[in-house]
Amino acid sequence: MKRNQVIIIIVGFIIIAGVAWILVANSQTNDSVEQQSSSATPDEQEAKPVDDNKFATLTGSAFDEAYIADMMAHHEGAVNMGEQALSASERPEVKALANEIVFTQSREMAKMSEWQQEWGFDATMGAHGSHGGGANDMAGEMMDMGASLNGLKGDDFDKVFLEQMIIHHQQAVDMSKYADTNAERQEIKDLARAVIEAQEKEISQMKQWQKDWGFQAADMDANSSMPGMNH
Repeated sequence: MKRNQVIIIIVGFIIIAGVAWILVANSQTNDSVEQQSSSATPDEQEAKPVDDNKFATLTGSAFDEAYIADMMAHHEGAVNMGEQALSASERPEVKALANEIVFTQSREMAKMSEWQQEWGFDATMGAHGSHGGGANDMAGEMMDMGASLNGLKGDDFDKVFLEQMIIHHQQAVDMSKYADTNAERQEIKDLARAVIEAQEKEISQMKQWQKDWGFQAADMDANSSMPGMNH
């Protein structure tokens, strides 16, 4: 074998070995990166947008049943808070709002209870003030909201009542916004639209009261300058 051929063969082996070494090194690097990524804390990993509202993914009859169960518990929480306001608040505006909440949402609760029976859904609420079934989590949260008002009177009550009821109403709006596309029954779609319309209006009014009464420098949206609601 000629000397030039030997040199070519040796160079070829060197090139092959170099390529192999590069491939192995890259593989080890990728494995290391994957291990670091899997062991990273949630804050260190790339955040992914997640919609934690279960009503965004429920559809059809499953949506209808879950919506009724949670909205009944949610409404009862509002009714309980409204009843507290009727005795603890000194402002006629707050008492008028509380009366509207008690009247409207009690009527809607009765209608939803009828739907549960007519459509074969599990009954999730008994007498006024009791909670059960699939709405346990919602009911517990509503009880916590009501408990935050215990023992308060006058301005102290009104301040916390408005804070809690704004949060409470926004929850109902967030639950209802998926009904138009995800609900099966027209009755649920119609109820959800009524909930959104009424409670967004009341949220705007309550934010205006917060500003007017000096409870907080609330961020006002375009609808917050609307005149007082008729009750």
